[in-house]
Amino acid sequence: MKFSIPCVELKRCLQHITGVIPSKTTLPALNQILLQAKNGTLTITATDLEISIKITVQASVETEGSITITGRLLYDFVREIPDAPLQFSVEDKSIHIQYPRGKYTFFGQDPLEYPQLPEIEKKQSLTINKRALFRHLDKVIFAVAVEELRPALTGVLFQIRQKEYRLVSTDGHRLVKIINTNFSAPEDIPDVIIPVKALNLLLKVFGDGEGEINLSFAQRYVLFESENAAISATLIEGKFPEYERVIPTNEHKQLIINREQFNSSLRAASVVAHHINQQIKLSIQSDKVNIFAQDMDLGEGVETVEAEYTGDPIEIGFSASYLLAILNHIDTEHVKLRFDTPVSAALVFPMVQREGEDILMLVMPIKLAE
Repeated sequence: MKFSIPCVELKRCLQHITGVIPSKTTLPALNQILLQAKNGTLTITATDLEISIKITVQASVETEGSITITGRLLYDFVREIPDAPLQFSVEDKSIHIQYPRGKYTFFGQDPLEYPQLPEIEKKQSLTINKRALFRHLDKVIFAVAVEELRPALTGVLFQIRQKEYRLVSTDGHRLVKIINTNFSAPEDIPDVIIPVKALNLLLKVFGDGEGEINLSFAQRYVLFESENAAISATLIEGKFPEYERVIPTNEHKQLIINREQFNSSLRAASVVAHHINQQIKLSIQSDKVNIFAQDMDLGEGVETVEAEYTGDPIEIGFSASYLLAILNHIDTEHVKLRFDTPVSAALVFPMVQREGEDILMLVMPIKLAE
């Protein structure tokens, strides 16, 4: 096996590939990546057995072949050397790398010992606009649960119909639902939950440029494909919550407020909020919102922001960090908040929805002390 490749190209690929390599594993083979040189290309593969990625780049291949090498070792190496052509040659399990300033030898493994990737038998396939999908993924991923006590909440629910798709995420404290009707599919697809790690990898690997992504579903897998890369992931089993049941429909109070001013005041008040739950209190009147925060050990503070409010005055508590995360994922100058009582969920919307797009974010309140 013998090939050459620009260092900058290899570095770019390895940046993406290393996101799959597990930080801790009892299977040493998962620390390896598979290099395959063939037909003027280099294909790099990594897997953690749940998520797999293949990236193909142009290379000058003199002798075809394959070898595995410790993924992070190779990435750490190429990060430290200048951009220059890298000459790879493999003898038995020794990988020799040469560039104008140095020569190195790394020890590889037999490619036949690398984990066999699953054969994915596609049942349904479609193409999806990359810019729209990535915009929506960016707005739902933050609300995915971090803890794995409820596995179904550690991914994003995809509901794909012939004339729209819905993306939904929740961690039990926040919920995001996005509907996109600027979309068409050949047929309705059964609902699936895609792990957030695979979606973050998708944003990272496929993030540049315009165009479309090929999306395919199999019995237990989802597959994302572009011209030079493919990501497959095992779908999360389990039942996603019936999210429509927790979205209130009787909210009679509405607050319209400048997003950046609200954001800035929340950040300031959160400095003296309780360090565990980040509780702040909103005291909402017809023309303003007073934001109170207090911690027995730190002190207290109040911020006032002008606003438009319809409804009876209300005091309601929230986690500042949860509210801030929502505001950071809305991109209109003003936001609308709707709620009913101090103990019912609040809904947050962009002031103006884009055509064919419906974004709803929900945050649960924190009960205030009497």
